[in-house]
Amino acid sequence: MSLRGKISEKIWGGKTPTEVLSKRFKIFVLIAVVLASVSKLLYLLGVLPANVELIIPTLVVVGSFSLYCGRTEFWRGVTRYFGLLVLIAIALTDLIFWGPRSIFLFTWTGFIVCWLLGMRHKLSMFDKFKSLLWRTTLTAAAAIIVFDFYTGIFGWSLVTGTGVAAAFLAQVPFTIYHLCSLIFVPPLVGLAKAIVKVKVPVPVAIAVKHGMKVQAS
Repeated sequence: MSLRGKISEKIWGGKTPTEVLSKRFKIFVLIAVVLASVSKLLYLLGVLPANVELIIPTLVVVGSFSLYCGRTEFWRGVTRYFGLLVLIAIALTDLIFWGPRSIFLFTWTGFIVCWLLGMRHKLSMFDKFKSLLWRTTLTAAAAIIVFDFYTGIFGWSLVTGTGVAAAFLAQVPFTIYHLCSLIFVPPLVGLAKAIVKVKVPVPVAIAVKHGMKVQAS
């Protein structure tokens, strides 16, 4: 086996289908943590426009799946507290680039609410793509609306003293634009489906022709 093949086998393979899936689920979780963590950095770099972000779609999609990442306490903790790990990364980014702000108390807790909405599902990556896409997209859309209402209307009104009606009117176009973040749901679900394509050895029945002679040893 070539060096490239050995590296691929080390990262992507395993001795049993269960071991392979466990390893790939870990990779999926790590990718998701990175995507959600760099979302605001991509905005600062001008890669993503304002209010189009990876955080909520990632929290919802990953939170919606039942992931088995092995029996180790570390990985059980990573999958169980995935949303909190993402929140820590987001909070550090916010504090480094914008400093402490009162509105962050609402945005940070709002992200946790989005993650909990996703965790209400216990979806299997082995389900049909269309079914998974439909359910995660609806949940992500609901999470965005709840997040914007909580942060942009309720939170902003409390922090700035703006009237609720004025905050609502100002928030509507931002929420419509924010819903464009749903474009990230299909690639995330597609990635989830791709990682569960594991070759499983299956016994095959072979038809034996009548009249075949068997010689005793």
